[in-house]
Amino acid sequence: MDSIKRIHKRGLRNGVLASAGLAVMVVIGSRRLLYFDAALVPYLFATLFAVTGIVYRYSVWHDRPSTRKLWDRSLGYFWHRDLLRRLAEIGIVFFRQVVLQHFIERRSFFRWIMHFTIAWGTILAFMVTLPLVLGWLHFETVPGQPQLYQLYAFGFPQISFKPEGIIGFLFFNALNIAAVMVILGTVMAFTRRILHSGLVAGQTFMNDILPLLILFAVAVTGLFLTYSSRFMGGEHFRTLSTLHCFTVVVFLVYLPFGKFFHIFQRGALLGASVYIREKKSGEAEKCLKCGDPYVSRIQVQDVKAALGELGFKYAAKKGVPSIQEFCPACRRRSFMLAQQRQLNGQFDRAHAKKIDKE
Repeated sequence: MDSIKRIHKRGLRNGVLASAGLAVMVVIGSRRLLYFDAALVPYLFATLFAVTGIVYRYSVWHDRPSTRKLWDRSLGYFWHRDLLRRLAEIGIVFFRQVVLQHFIERRSFFRWIMHFTIAWGTILAFMVTLPLVLGWLHFETVPGQPQLYQLYAFGFPQISFKPEGIIGFLFFNALNIAAVMVILGTVMAFTRRILHSGLVAGQTFMNDILPLLILFAVAVTGLFLTYSSRFMGGEHFRTLSTLHCFTVVVFLVYLPFGKFFHIFQRGALLGASVYIREKKSGEAEKCLKCGDPYVSRIQVQDVKAALGELGFKYAAKKGVPSIQEFCPACRRRSFMLAQQRQLNGQFDRAHAKKIDKE
């Protein structure tokens, strides 16, 4: 019963609604399942489960006072009268932090290549497989022109192309390119985790090794399918496709609860960057004791509000200044003075009690 009480009701509701909405979109986008491939049913159910878990966990994370305050400030920054300029700023931040992964590049070039190939290999695979699994995209030969393929989106014809052309090559090999990128990135990650003594001492199997093994297994089994169809005449294709399906389902089930969830938290990085910009442009808060500016007024207000929601009240009573209104140096000085008064100048509490008795 205690575990049931700890379930986040709003998160569960959002997760169920999100998966139900996606199921409806599958029916609509595939023209009442006309273009849905029955062989992809395991992928579909795993995707619905992943969506439920991701939305549930994201709702729980969003309801934290600090996260909610970050999103509120970010949205307030976005909906501003100078909207175009701020859209340009957000676009620059998105390109640097999400597209180029600049936050990793500052650590080391090796780690940037590793993270970039894993991140964009995974994103590319999602961009290709999800529309196909959900029945939103499919390919057909052009009537009367069997040498041409045509792309259909939501049942509507789009571009036509030759399979041996550049467009055809990119369409039919996008997953192979993504798999090679993921394999390269995971091998680099394994190498770093094996050779870096500091990482070996602190890493755990569930949080550090298992995610890499899952990604590596998905990518390798996917390449096995291509090798079987192109170089082995389809031999063992059924067995390999079952193995690949199993690895993908494991990945999707693990997605909301493991390390991969940070993929969906990455959007908050934009909010954090926007928040930093807003703080820098705002008025600075001055310390009530020394009068020196030490941080933005926005941050002080948000920290006090978030801590208050969590039950931390640093003001003894109404009208008394909060410790958040003092600069770090004055906080440390006040803490030391209070400790000195409490312990009679002695850092040993037992010795201080002995002095009080005497």
